[in-house]
Amino acid sequence: MVSILADKLHEYPQQDVIDGTGGGSDSILDDCLNENDGVLQLLHRYAGRTFCTPGKRLRLDAKSYYPDYMNGTGLDELWMCCTVPIVTGVIDTRTNKAPFREGESHVLTPNGQFISLQDLITANPEAVMGEKVTAFAKSLYGTPTWPIVSKKFDNLNPIPHHLHWSKWEVYDINSFDNPGVSPSHYHTTAMGLYPFVTKDDFLACMKRFGQDEYNGVRHLSPHVMMQLDNGFVMPNGVLHSPTDLCTHELHVTMDEHFLAEDLTLDGRIGAADAFYACREEDYPKDRHEDWEYLVEKFDFAANQDPDFVQKNRRPAITAEEFAGDGVDAKWIVYGDFLGDQKCSILRLTVQPGGKTQFCPESPALFHTNGGSGRVGKLKVQYHQDMILGEIYPEIGFITQAALANGGVEIENTGSDPLVLTFDFPQNAHSKTPGAGVTS
Repeated sequence: MVSILADKLHEYPQQDVIDGTGGGSDSILDDCLNENDGVLQLLHRYAGRTFCTPGKRLRLDAKSYYPDYMNGTGLDELWMCCTVPIVTGVIDTRTNKAPFREGESHVLTPNGQFISLQDLITANPEAVMGEKVTAFAKSLYGTPTWPIVSKKFDNLNPIPHHLHWSKWEVYDINSFDNPGVSPSHYHTTAMGLYPFVTKDDFLACMKRFGQDEYNGVRHLSPHVMMQLDNGFVMPNGVLHSPTDLCTHELHVTMDEHFLAEDLTLDGRIGAADAFYACREEDYPKDRHEDWEYLVEKFDFAANQDPDFVQKNRRPAITAEEFAGDGVDAKWIVYGDFLGDQKCSILRLTVQPGGKTQFCPESPALFHTNGGSGRVGKLKVQYHQDMILGEIYPEIGFITQAALANGGVEIENTGSDPLVLTFDFPQNAHSKTPGAGVTS
């Protein structure tokens, strides 16, 4: 007997959420796999940050960006595949608690109920993720879980200058998520520190946190124009203030950061708040607001690398193994960084009437950037003006069960190009995409 949780996902208060720990997950997984030839349909999971203002490019209906239960915070993030709850600081006024399983990926079952992707992974890790990804996840986290996060963040203003002690990220800033933006746009991301900045300069800046009108940290950083439809890699430990464009982002499964900037266009940030998302193992609580300790821990070599942009930019390249007649395929993020193959992003475009058999080496998340068609038996369609609480078939997960049966057929059934973006986890490819490519 399937047990139903009392809590609901904040975006979908009408739908039941299955308690996947209460038994029956194996049969639910089988039903989901059989429904669409091994392709799982994932829900749109939205979140808001109290220190950001939505850019309103997540294609929601205008009224949906500011739910009345979020106390004035707007939705600026779409989490597509994350197997752990996130922490935004938002309180759901209906429950006076953080939104239930905020940002955590859930699957639509054949009978219209929801179950978390993590519960289905736990039920049969090899069927969902395959042996290789399962073994890697266990080595990294001690338990089988999808080892990569896929999301979009969309802000009216640049995000506060910050860094992640342990979390690396990659960016795909594309024209589908940013319609009408010219290639000559001036949307920049601040990255690292200028080479002339000394430890004393940086320490003086940090000591001004919350003391003056503005601590000025972003004045110490070079600003890089971001190129549409190309990728970029952001190693952990490097200061960055991402551009005010909608950005598709992948990162390792965690959500931690230190905010280095005390004033943005979205308001002030207190010194205590600057550290609230630091994990104890990365940055001890008893060192919060100890600016000398922060500067000593700071990686100046990584932040002042003169070849940083050249090393980390990823111009799109043809993915010849997936391209074909009426099918264009490009690697957006590829190659090794920080010592190995962290993740990769593939964009596949199928022309009207076209189809292709898609069978990569690893399971993958995908989301729809344009058009309509099917992936296996799952019908997908790109939407505009989505209403919060409604279910839209745009996001899916190709499981190992599908790959074991020869992959999935992708077909464009509409009159516009079907554009799909695939996110692959760490070590997904026996040969690293783009190996030997010089940017």
